[in-house]
Amino acid sequence: GYVLVPIYADGRSLTGKKLLQQLLADGYLRILTLEAPKTKKKKARKKSTTKSKTSKSPTPFVSVQIDQIYELNDPAFIKKGLPKTDFYLVVDRLMFNSEDSGRLTDSLSQANAASLKYNKNLSYAKAHVLTTEGQRLILSEEYSCSVCEHRFPNISAKLFSFNSPVGACETCNGFGNTLTVDEAKVIPNPELSIAQGAIKPFTMPSGRSDKKALMAFCKKEMIDVHTPWKDLPLKARQMIWEGTEKFYGVLGLFEYLETKKYKMHVRVFLARHKSPSLCPDCNGTRLKPHVNQVLVHSRSISELSQMPIEDLLLEIENMKFTDWEKELCHEALQQLTSRLKFLCDVGVGYLTLDRPTKTLSGGEFQRLNLSNQLGMGLSQTLYVLDEPTIGLHPRDNHRLIRILHRLRDLGNTLVIVEHDHDVILNSSHVIEMGQGSGHLGGDIVFAGEQSDFFKSEESNTVPFLVPNSGMALSANPRPIDLNDYRYFLEITGCSGNNLQNIDFRLPLNRLVTVTGVSGSGKSSLISSTLYPALARSLGIEFKEGLPFKKLTGIEHVKNVLFIDQSPIGKTARSSPVTYLKVFDEIRKIFASLDESKRRGYTPGTFSLNVDGGRCPVCKGLGHETVDMVFMDDIHITCDACDGKKYRQEILEIKYRRKNIHDVLNMTVAEAMEFFISYPQIRRPLSILKEVGLDYIVLGQTASTLSGGESQRLKIAREFNSTAQSGTLYIMDEPTTGLHFREVHLLLKALNRLVESGGSVLLIEHNQEIIRNSDYIIDIGPEAGIKGGTIIAQGSPEEVMKSKKSHTGKFLKEYIQELTPSKKAKKATQ
Repeated sequence: GYVLVPIYADGRSLTGKKLLQQLLADGYLRILTLEAPKTKKKKARKKSTTKSKTSKSPTPFVSVQIDQIYELNDPAFIKKGLPKTDFYLVVDRLMFNSEDSGRLTDSLSQANAASLKYNKNLSYAKAHVLTTEGQRLILSEEYSCSVCEHRFPNISAKLFSFNSPVGACETCNGFGNTLTVDEAKVIPNPELSIAQGAIKPFTMPSGRSDKKALMAFCKKEMIDVHTPWKDLPLKARQMIWEGTEKFYGVLGLFEYLETKKYKMHVRVFLARHKSPSLCPDCNGTRLKPHVNQVLVHSRSISELSQMPIEDLLLEIENMKFTDWEKELCHEALQQLTSRLKFLCDVGVGYLTLDRPTKTLSGGEFQRLNLSNQLGMGLSQTLYVLDEPTIGLHPRDNHRLIRILHRLRDLGNTLVIVEHDHDVILNSSHVIEMGQGSGHLGGDIVFAGEQSDFFKSEESNTVPFLVPNSGMALSANPRPIDLNDYRYFLEITGCSGNNLQNIDFRLPLNRLVTVTGVSGSGKSSLISSTLYPALARSLGIEFKEGLPFKKLTGIEHVKNVLFIDQSPIGKTARSSPVTYLKVFDEIRKIFASLDESKRRGYTPGTFSLNVDGGRCPVCKGLGHETVDMVFMDDIHITCDACDGKKYRQEILEIKYRRKNIHDVLNMTVAEAMEFFISYPQIRRPLSILKEVGLDYIVLGQTASTLSGGESQRLKIAREFNSTAQSGTLYIMDEPTTGLHFREVHLLLKALNRLVESGGSVLLIEHNQEIIRNSDYIIDIGPEAGIKGGTIIAQGSPEEVMKSKKSHTGKFLKEYIQELTPSKKAKKATQ
C-alpha cells in the first residue's frame, strides 16, 4: 500500500512551479492525483460547513478515483504542471507487515512533517494510508475519526463543564433549558373567551391594533369569540396561536417583539410571558452532544450526574481499573469518593449531582456547604453558621451535629446562631443575647460553659429546655373523626417530582402539619401541587403547578393564602406601618390639626410615596444611594432632611408634641400608648404585640425585617381583616429564626386563625408545633426516590404509634424529655 501526504488546493504554502521545484528539491519522486465527481465534492463540502464551522480544510473525498502515478521529473508532467485540485504525495510504497514496521514508522513521520510544511492551513500533522484494494486510513495528531475524519475537541476538564463555553451546550448556553412562550402565561384563565380577554397580550392598551386584527380574523374564519378558550376546537386554537397566511397569530406577535428587544419595556413584557422548557439539543444535560461520547466504563458524565449520590458512590467503588488507569486517576478518584462520602454523611445522598441549586431547600443547601468544608479539610479556621438546622428533620439534626463535631475535631472553632435545643445541648460554650427583642435586647445575658448555662436564672432560653419548668404548652388537639368529618379538601394522583401518585386529604378548620424528613416531598405536595391547583380553581392566581388528577372539596374554601418569609412591600419606603394600613389613619390625624388646615395640608402631604411633603432630594428615603459600580452601593444620610425624610415645614406640624418623624420612630408598644384613644390604630398594633412584634419600629424599612418577622407581620395583617372564615392559610417553615417564646406566640396566633373559621396548613419540623397540631400528615419514609408516600396520618398520639414514621419516633422522645420524671416531681415537691 501507499503512505500519502494530502496537499489541499486551498491551503498550499506554495503554488505553481515553486511548489513543484520544492517537491523535487525535497526528494519526492511521485505524485498521486485523487479526484472525485464535482457533485459529490460540493455536497461533501457543504455538509462539512454545517457540521463544523471552525474547519478551514475541505472534507476528504468520499469516493476516490486514481488516474495514474506521475514521475515528477517527467518532462510531459512538468509541462502540464501540478493539478489545481487536491492531490496526495506518495511518500512510500511498502508491505504492511511486522518486518517493515520500522520503515512504516519512518514513512509516517516523514508524511506528518510534509503535511505541515506544504499545507499552511493545517495545525495538526496528517497522513493517509491507502491499500492496493482501495481501503483508506486517515492518521492525524488531532482527535478525529480515522474513517470519516470527524474532529473531536481536545479532552480537558473544561469540556465536561457547562460553566465553560468549551463544554456548554450552544443552544441553551449551559442552562439546560430555553425560554419559550408559555401558553399558561399568555392565556392564564382558559375559562374566559376571546372577547372577554382570554389572550392577555391582546387586552393591553398597546395591543389594541392586534386585538382588532384578531377579531377580524375570527370573524372571517367563523371562530366564536364568545366561547371559552378551553372549549374552542383544537384547529381554531392552533390557527390563533401559530398563525396563518392571513393572520400572524400569537407566536407571530412575539417573533415581532423579539426584534424590538432593545427597548426595556419589551424585554420585561417578553420575560413575563416566557417559561423555561427543556433544551431540545442537550435534553437538560447542559453539555454539548459530543461530550457524552466520552465514556468511563460505559457511562457518560451525564449518566453519572443523573444518578443519586449514594448510588453513584457505589457505582464508582465497584468500577475496576487497570494498574495504569489507577496510577493515572488516583488523586481524582480519591477526591471524588471522599466528597461523595461526605455528602452521604450529611444526609443528602438522595440528591443527584445535576440538581439545580435553586431547587434545593435551605437545609439541603446548608448541608452541602458543610460537606464542602469537610472536603477541604481546613484547620484553625473560624466558621460562623446562621441557623444551620433550617429545614432539617430532628433525625437529620443528629447527622448535622456529627458533622459539626468533626469540623471541631479538626481544630476549628464554630460559632453557631441557633435556637434548636439539640444544638444547644451539644455546645461546649453558650452565649445568650437578650433580654428582649429589638431595642430591648443587645445585652449578653449569659456567657459560659454549657453546664453552667442551665443554672442561669436570667436566661429566657433555659426554662424551655428543662423538663419541669412548666413552659411547654399543653397539647390539646381538636378531635377529627375521619368517618364523620365532612369538611375535607382532597387532591388525588399527585405525581410531581418524587411524589408516588399519592392521594392527599386535608381536614379543614383545623391546624394541620405536614411533616417528614428533608427531601421527602412536602414542598412538592403542598407548595407546588396543592396551592397552584387551589389558587387556579378559585381564580386567585394562575400559576403552573405539578401534575395531579382531581381536586375536590373546593366548595368549602373561599380563599387561599400562601404566607412565606419573603420581604413585605415592593419599594424601599415600605414599612410595617404602611403594610398594615395604619399610616393612613396617622396621616389623617396630622392633616386634621388646625395648623395643617391653615396651611392647606392633606393626608397626602404626609405621604412618603408622592411629592408634596417628602424631602425632594432623597424622595422620602432618608438617604442617598451612591452607585459603587463593582462594589455594594453606599447609603449616605440625606443632607437636605438629615435623614428625617420630610421637609422642615412638615416637621413643624406636631400632635401631642410629636411630629410625623417622631411617630415613625416609635416602637409598636410606644405607639399603642400614644394613640390609645384611636382604636383604628391601636387595634392593628395590639395584634403585632400578640405575635411578639411589639418591639419593631413603625417606620422601620421592610428590608431590615427578618424572615420570621415578615411572616408574623403578614399573619397580623390577616387578623386585621374580616375574611378569615373559609380561608386556607398555607405556611412553609413558619418557625424559622424564632425563639422558643416566639414559637409559643406563633402557636397562639395560628390557633386564633382556626378559631376564627380559617384553616391552617403548615410544613414544619419544629417539635412544639407538631405536638400542638390537630392533625399530622407524615410523608416519607426517606428522601428522594425513597420518599413521596404518606406513611402516617392522624393526631399526634396516632402518629407516635406508627413504627415507620421518623416523626412519630422523635416526637415521642421530645415529649418524654419535656415530661418530668418521678424523681424530678418528688424533688420539686
